[in-house]
Amino acid sequence: AQLMSACPLFLLSPLHASGFLAAAPLARSPRCAAVVSAESHWMDFLKFGGATPPFDVLSKTQEYVAATASAASDRGEYLPAPETYYADDYVFRGSIVGPISRRDVAETQKSFNLLGAYPDIDRGIFGLTVDPQNPYRVFFFERWTATMTGSIKIGPLTLPPSNKRIETPIHVTSITWNPDGKVVYESISPPVDRFEGNTKGAGAVFGLLAGAGLQLPASVGDPALIAQQKLNTDVFRGALGKTWSGEAEVPAWWKSTSKGAEPNDR
Repeated sequence: AQLMSACPLFLLSPLHASGFLAAAPLARSPRCAAVVSAESHWMDFLKFGGATPPFDVLSKTQEYVAATASAASDRGEYLPAPETYYADDYVFRGSIVGPISRRDVAETQKSFNLLGAYPDIDRGIFGLTVDPQNPYRVFFFERWTATMTGSIKIGPLTLPPSNKRIETPIHVTSITWNPDGKVVYESISPPVDRFEGNTKGAGAVFGLLAGAGLQLPASVGDPALIAQQKLNTDVFRGALGKTWSGEAEVPAWWKSTSKGAEPNDR
């Protein structure tokens, strides 16, 4: 309330004939800017002190996307992108998965054989854009399409080929580079529009599992999902694939203690 009274950022415009109110941005005063920037965010680490990237982040991201998009060989084997792309302090975080290290991501993907089960997968990537608040970060959209012609293995469970063609809802991916040109952080969003596609709202990997007949819960804060993730990852040591990495493997720059589907703690 104090911030809003000292620093009004928006006015409601009268354009509301359709029942919606439009917000018209106002210019910030110097006092307002000081209030907004007074407290830094822990993820500002990924802005690297405001330095300008010494490389073209869009070209670098396009190169990286091409390398990861061809991760399934003609024989249906999982071939991860070269490790030279990744920083030692890399973290992956999805809305209900992570924080997880590069090694654990690769091992889980290989054990599931998701790309082998969907050898014709097309991630449908478009709309690459640089974050206006962080020149090291690139966002893009993905709409996956694929046909399940192989088996998926999840621990002792094997899901046979369904020969089903799936299309997932769009989600947003972000790639953050460090000044050395290595990927330090990767994140994906929940589906943008859960009514798209034919996976009943399941996106990305959860959409591939849905195509195999395994419809899993994927909501942040779901008590049953949180309990299941803790049982699998902390008790059974990721027998069904790790949902997050152990504390010793998560780099110090990652400050949130929220794991998997747990609500944000910061």
